[in-house]
Amino acid sequence: MSAVAQPLPWYARPAALVVLTSALIMSAPGEYDLAGLAGWSPKVAWLMPVCISVYAAVAALFLDSRPKGAAGRGTAIVGAAGALALALAAQVTAHLIAAGFVASSAFLVAATSAVPPVVVAHIMHMVTRVAVAAQEPAAPSEELVDDQEDAAGQELDEEPVPAKLVLVTGGAEAPVDGEGEPEALFPAPDEAPESDETPKPDESPKASTVGASPRSVEEIREAVAQLMAAGQKVNGATYGRLVGVSARTGRRDLKLLAA
Repeated sequence: MSAVAQPLPWYARPAALVVLTSALIMSAPGEYDLAGLAGWSPKVAWLMPVCISVYAAVAALFLDSRPKGAAGRGTAIVGAAGALALALAAQVTAHLIAAGFVASSAFLVAATSAVPPVVVAHIMHMVTRVAVAAQEPAAPSEELVDDQEDAAGQELDEEPVPAKLVLVTGGAEAPVDGEGEPEALFPAPDEAPESDETPKPDESPKASTVGASPRSVEEIREAVAQLMAAGQKVNGATYGRLVGVSARTGRRDLKLLAA
């Protein structure tokens, strides 16, 4: 049984905002100095914290917006991890240089100069993914599919009602007998010839029980155990996919197991 999510206390969101703001402010100086070491002028160097720390926060938000199993979640995970690694590397490198343990180099300048285009490419990729996912029609839920299959199964199970034959016994062109009365095209039921033979009881073998499953209870129970071991929901759709039958037949088997 899944646990019920509890609402956050009123102070949780303000506290999270304070922590986020403080962390961004503390990371800004090191990233600003790193941009200056790479050759950017002070007029644009202040944008480096936006390209690194704020970018890492945005990548995490994009990751949370992609549910498990959704298209693009894999790239969102890679992007969020890369953004976090970039922010960590920038902070560590900036403080190592400020403390005098590391000197600037051509590799450091080249790596820092590549930050803006990498961030732009990944941000555009994530935005495009979200836009495409918003335009795609939502897949029908298993409950809706089950209801549709139930309705289709009920239509197939209903026995066809024979059409009534209307006998025309008169009309403008119907033949008329000697008394001027219209002659019936077919004899009435009460005028059918009587027979002395006694109707014989139906000797045909009885039909098998409708809805009986070709699988035994043990086989059904084993299939249900496989679904539970795999962590899947036990319903007609999942059971049917496992044993190779329709969802409607799967629900019949499950009802047979529960009986």
